[in-house]
Amino acid sequence: MKNFDQFRTLWYEKTRHIKIKKETKDYVFVVVYPDKLEWDFSVEKQTQTTCVQTSGGSTGAGTGHNQILCYQSELYSTLRNCTFTHAMIVSVGMVFDMVIHPTSITSFLEFVKGDYFCKAHIIAHPNKSAFLHYQHIELNLNVWKEYGSINLFKEKWDNYVRSEENFHDDYTPPWIFAPDLPEIKNFSARDRRGKSFSYYRTELQNKNWSVISSGEEDWRDKVDLSDNYFKTLFTRVQEKYYVHNTESIGKLPDNSFDLIVTPTAGYSGEYFANHLDFDGEVIFYDYCKENLEIKKMIVDMNMSIDEIKTYAKTNSSPIPMKNFMYNDGNIPHVKSLRNRVSKFGDEDNLKKLQERMTDNFTVTYLLMDIISKKNDKELINKIKGRKVFFDISNIFGYHISHLRYTFDELNSRFETLCDILETHTKYFYLKGKRPDKENHIDIR
Repeated sequence: MKNFDQFRTLWYEKTRHIKIKKETKDYVFVVVYPDKLEWDFSVEKQTQTTCVQTSGGSTGAGTGHNQILCYQSELYSTLRNCTFTHAMIVSVGMVFDMVIHPTSITSFLEFVKGDYFCKAHIIAHPNKSAFLHYQHIELNLNVWKEYGSINLFKEKWDNYVRSEENFHDDYTPPWIFAPDLPEIKNFSARDRRGKSFSYYRTELQNKNWSVISSGEEDWRDKVDLSDNYFKTLFTRVQEKYYVHNTESIGKLPDNSFDLIVTPTAGYSGEYFANHLDFDGEVIFYDYCKENLEIKKMIVDMNMSIDEIKTYAKTNSSPIPMKNFMYNDGNIPHVKSLRNRVSKFGDEDNLKKLQERMTDNFTVTYLLMDIISKKNDKELINKIKGRKVFFDISNIFGYHISHLRYTFDELNSRFETLCDILETHTKYFYLKGKRPDKENHIDIR
């Protein structure tokens, strides 16, 4: 990717068909690129990260947000001419902690429910003009236009009233009244805990992004987390084993299959083997060998959820207990997620699905990074001439995939996978999410 224009063009091309969610249709998430920022690999990755995290859902894992990508010099006219009621404006280099609750996305959706004018990082040094830092601004566009659409992104104020307190140092007041404007609030201590800004520290950024994209097994351990940007980014990059599935099952095809290729997470492979017109081999794959070991143990011993929880506590588990992810009803803020999990069945039914799979079909395990081309030859040998049901789940849109690969690489590899399946299978059904995180179904 040569520049921001190319990235923006690709992002719009790949996301233009995504349906906007009803609950956020009046709001816009604007990703701003500073005109003078020099484009390089680390800046591309920062751009991708900010776009992914603001593109949908409270944790950035979904889709459906209105998004605008623009240069900083385009921002004022962009907002003046739009019809949205509220805007969350973030500069390339902003990163959010998507593990804590509420996330910054959730906080913005709280902001729009009130009659607030603006929330921003206020900079008000003693005896100097006050201004709003460009890294993150939340704005009620209707109120902004009522007050004359003042260019908040360039404006500086000498005559202002501010709180006596500061969040830190002597220039971060919790609120400010600028001339002829309603109150501008600063981001709260809670808001600040959930995000960081890169400040474009070129040497550190390039070093860390090179490590992340290297493909080395221990890349997580080599990243320098002394910087808050990467400390925030890394709140959810530990290797995890997902005991339950969180994606929807959807309508399954009527075709017959003799090969199911599916990730290790949850019980999707078991479900497909029992609900498709299927007789043949089930291949569980994962790029993490520890997850393959866990899945094989669970399948071989036909473990219940309680037995998995006990196993996770033992020294024989290849990953720590805290990295076993359970979505068995303890998800108070995501009703739709609980509903999707329940579709796979209760604990007794899951055990039966697993048992019937091992009794009736061949089950094998494949260490494979489906995004990397290094596994293509082995994959082709597995699928050649077969009737293949291929599940990619959310792998191409997963936050760690977006960390390790560029957006261009993810889309290219996704298209390559489709070509491999079309060329080498008798026919195939591909189920999962594209790099833009939107659901994808393909049968040929």
